[in-house]
Amino acid sequence: MAALDDNDNIINYAGDFRLKACTIISYRKAGNSEKAIRQNILPQVMSVSLVEDITMPVLTGTVDVNDGVDFRTTLPITGMEKLELHVFTPGQDEIKFLEGVTDTFNVYKIEKIRGATSMSSRESLYRIHFVSRESYRNSTTRISKAFVGPVENAVYQICQDEKYLDSRKRVYAEPTATNSKYVIPNLKPFKTIKFLCDNAVSDKYNNAGYLFYETTKGFNFRSFESLMAQGGNIARPSVEKYAMQPANLRDAKMDKDILLDLQSPDSYSFEDVVNTLNELNNGLYANHLVTHDIYNKKISTFNYDYHESYGDHFHTEHQDGNKTPDKYNKPLAYYEDTGKMLSDFPMAKLMSVVDTKAVHNDYEFTAPEVLLPNRVSQRAQMANNHLLLSVPGQTRMNAGTIITFNLPMQQPVPHDEAQKTNPYYSGRYLIISLKHKFDIPKQKHTMNLRTVKDAVMTDLPKGLDEVTVLTDKKDAVNLYEEDERI
Repeated sequence: MAALDDNDNIINYAGDFRLKACTIISYRKAGNSEKAIRQNILPQVMSVSLVEDITMPVLTGTVDVNDGVDFRTTLPITGMEKLELHVFTPGQDEIKFLEGVTDTFNVYKIEKIRGATSMSSRESLYRIHFVSRESYRNSTTRISKAFVGPVENAVYQICQDEKYLDSRKRVYAEPTATNSKYVIPNLKPFKTIKFLCDNAVSDKYNNAGYLFYETTKGFNFRSFESLMAQGGNIARPSVEKYAMQPANLRDAKMDKDILLDLQSPDSYSFEDVVNTLNELNNGLYANHLVTHDIYNKKISTFNYDYHESYGDHFHTEHQDGNKTPDKYNKPLAYYEDTGKMLSDFPMAKLMSVVDTKAVHNDYEFTAPEVLLPNRVSQRAQMANNHLLLSVPGQTRMNAGTIITFNLPMQQPVPHDEAQKTNPYYSGRYLIISLKHKFDIPKQKHTMNLRTVKDAVMTDLPKGLDEVTVLTDKKDAVNLYEEDERI
């Protein structure tokens, strides 16, 4: 690993970075040595990409290599290699996956992008795909075991036990509320953790259902609500504020303003801002749960109402440390002329489960009506209203954190008036996925962010007056009688 120098703490421009190590570690030993063959590919690297996603359990990435010495054959690269990576923004957190420091990545795929164009030009462009080492462990391991106690203890064990994922990374786990017993029937580790996530309830938040994902800092096992709040009672601070700025905005001296550039997106777009039909079918506004208690031979039903439950949870927009007020993404508005809202139709999403908690009287199990309806609605809220941002890169950023985005209104204003902020599309967003791209020829680090918000800054206007009047229903017509009139 290259030693840091003074220049490594000085950022020269937005998107500046230092790539200190990119090394392929072979599965073969070097001659009579006990150490593996190492190939430094830094001189051949064209770009490095690294992806974090709160819906994925591990990190993934690619390295684009311009290979003029055919090390792919001479090493060779077979998909059994490891990859070391050390990269950072000057003065910020380092992304460090090095032998002796933490787990390295595993190479799993080689893709040719472009072959040699002539005999005189023998360079070929390859893409090396890599993944966290734990992904290989997951594919080669099965769990048949009963876990007893808080759910987070089972997650710790699966991540760190040498029989399972055998990870050396930190595990950031949010305490759960129940002391339970779960029997795992020959499942892979990540599938086991997914099952535990679906059955976990937060100790501090009125939130059911957890997420399990990896960032450059380690593994995370936590509730969706904890990503938007901290300490159980206050809004989670925004890690960065972004705002659309005039191109090449500078101060009076025309000097570079690195902080301003870091906070100025290269581009933005919105995806699935409105998709009410999908939201209805996915149970965002309302859902209906039927439970069958096989021990007591009892059937129960439960209805979930989005507008009724909204204030029981933290959302992306907070106020004064309290739970989010009525800042719904969908307004309070009647559906047609029924005098009802979309949240008044629970049968839009029908679910049924078998409830077995009464069989295990020595352990606490969360009731399905606490777990499932709210979790289904929250996941549906994550699937819509996405903001896509391309911004200058920073290695301190991670998926699962909050950013603020300021979007000016598109309406023209007099020259002596300030541009107003869009009250609905501006505000706090949760980063769902983050893709780092380190472009070597351009010496530019860019991040592509996929973000989501489940609340608006300013309350949407209510629409509870009768504004929709349907026409009278038409009489049925016999087709054959109608045909005879033609």
